[in-house]
Amino acid sequence: MSSDFNQNAVSSMSSVISSIENDRQVYRWFLLLISLPKVQQKLSEDNQIKQEYQTLKKIKKTEILAYVVIVLMIICSYLIKDPLALLLGILPLIALVILFGKNRKSVATISEQFLLKNIKPDELTQQTLYQTCEYCSEKYDIPSLVDIITFQDFIGRKILLGTILFIPFIYPFKSWQILLTTLIVYIATLIMVNSSLVLRRLKSARD
Repeated sequence: MSSDFNQNAVSSMSSVISSIENDRQVYRWFLLLISLPKVQQKLSEDNQIKQEYQTLKKIKKTEILAYVVIVLMIICSYLIKDPLALLLGILPLIALVILFGKNRKSVATISEQFLLKNIKPDELTQQTLYQTCEYCSEKYDIPSLVDIITFQDFIGRKILLGTILFIPFIYPFKSWQILLTTLIVYIATLIMVNSSLVLRRLKSARD
């Protein structure tokens, strides 16, 4: 967890933007926020932000394609029983990392505009990032940043731990198949816990 969650500290626009660009969970939360139809409609009145949304939409589609390619590579390597085929997943994985970087820039730009329009500068500097996100989560009825962090950590750890403990019973003494199956489950879990559809339902489930 980033240092911005220290409730004894105050935030600033630069620190929030830095957190979006460098902290995966903060980035994911702001992506969820700015993807809300009413937020997007309001912010898109600015032509520059509208272009950022269009860029973001293209990048998100490409990210989904990269995820699909990686999963297909893993499944193919499993079917042909060749662990070396896993190396084919490196290229889409590198592409995915690059896309995430571009994606975060667009999310940070749009989020900055959102904060400028919705949070007074003096209020932003008098509260932590956690408090800012909590305020927005109540206003727009979405999970708070802490909700998302707790959910992702809990689900990710439980499923990964369960996989590590269970898979060896299916593939005893076959290390590469154990690794491959664990990787498949991990990627599937990663996609699930980062899905906007799942995160949006987290609010209603908690309530």
